Amino acid sequence: MTRRRTSALVAAVILLAGTAALLAVWRPWDPVPDELRAAARQVAHLPGVVSSEVTDYEVVFRDAKDGDVALVTLEVGLDGGLSPEAASAAASQADDAVAETQVDGVRTLSRTTTVHAGDPRTVHGVEVYPLTAWVTEDGDASSVADAVVLRRAGATTVSGVSAEAADGEGLVRLAEEAAEHKIAASLGTADDAVRYDASGRVPVVAAARLAVDAAGRPGVASVVVHAGFPEGTATADDSALTLQVGLDGPTSSPEADDVARWLDDPARDAGGRHLAYTLTEPGYASRVDGWVAAAPPPTPEEHTVPLPAGVGAWPDDDDAPACASDDLRLTLGTPDAAAGGRYLAVLAENVSERPCALDGVPRLTFRNADGEPQDDVTTEPAAPGVVPGRVVVPVGERALATVQWRAMSAANDPDVTTTVDVVAVPDGDPVPLTPTAELDLLDGAEVRVGPWAQGAEGWT
Repeated sequence: MTRRRTSALVAAVILLAGTAALLAVWRPWDPVPDELRAAARQVAHLPGVVSSEVTDYEVVFRDAKDGDVALVTLEVGLDGGLSPEAASAAASQADDAVAETQVDGVRTLSRTTTVHAGDPRTVHGVEVYPLTAWVTEDGDASSVADAVVLRRAGATTVSGVSAEAADGEGLVRLAEEAAEHKIAASLGTADDAVRYDASGRVPVVAAARLAVDAAGRPGVASVVVHAGFPEGTATADDSALTLQVGLDGPTSSPEADDVARWLDDPARDAGGRHLAYTLTEPGYASRVDGWVAAAPPPTPEEHTVPLPAGVGAWPDDDDAPACASDDLRLTLGTPDAAAGGRYLAVLAENVSERPCALDGVPRLTFRNADGEPQDDVTTEPAAPGVVPGRVVVPVGERALATVQWRAMSAANDPDVTTTVDVVAVPDGDPVPLTPTAELDLLDGAEVRVGPWAQGAEGWT
């Protein structure tokens, strides 16, 4: 039986209770409660709303005694001509209508309110709207206003905090509008030649302009601006921007040299910031680092590794002895990757019966599958100005040392790292450790190794 024929035969079930009769409608193919359908109809009549539909409803936990827990998704179509303020107000009212709906038998109703505007186009079988935004769980619809601002500034597509421009000049205009309205938006061009990954920060217009101009240089395939994470923090900061320039050839080419000279030119405008750049060839086999306008930041004063915000330091103990090899259980953290970088933590747990102190940098030897050391891998300090400091490790706690390197292509060099020998303390014995996945530490790799520091939640 087809769905059309089934829908024409909606079953009526008569429930008798004494002399009273209750007529209920049975829709086995449609689980959306009538209360939510009524709310969607109410939303459709709000000013500025052109459509409203409950697109999903699911009971995730059934509780006959106290009431069920359910999830509902409301999709709202807005008039594309609304102002940012009017769009935000309409989205907020639509979300309120669902939030205030009481569904029989449901104790907790969680909701997702998705807002669209404009006519959709089909991309790989999926409908993509010119504007898509969401109301947060606490009912905040400000992101809808932000999306309208970016759409009005010329974005071809806006989805949440990401906006796409038709070309580089369009991306710069979006950056200017985002900066004026304090919108933390990630931006990109339709051909993906330029991207600005804001990581929750407002774009810096000068950096966006520089990225677009760099993308037009011969030999450049793509440019990405990254909002970095200052040392010891888990929050992106626009003072730690990096310009990652992907070349279409080797870093030794004349085109690469020309790009580096162009970036080094003191006439380049970094918006008053010290803007780092990296040139990488295909496969990340080689890289060139520098500073825009040849203006690196001042050399930082020497300092030990700071703790993440809100983390208290372990108690100091002047009488604590230095840790011996037998006092420590060494392990490796799970390798991580981001923006062409690779990250690993070396962990040292105090398994002795009293606190002991670590001071220095672990010595690492990287070995291939044959057990041979990779002699062309070099190590260097974790970051400028960072020096070791004495860390008293309480019993049962773990100190850590960070390891970082750039991604490398194993296409022509399968000699990846399968084992890391770790010497935790001076004159200690090497402890072979096997990472959870092979490491693309190939010949010529430069590895940044940090000193021992207090292990804590919140490290990036």
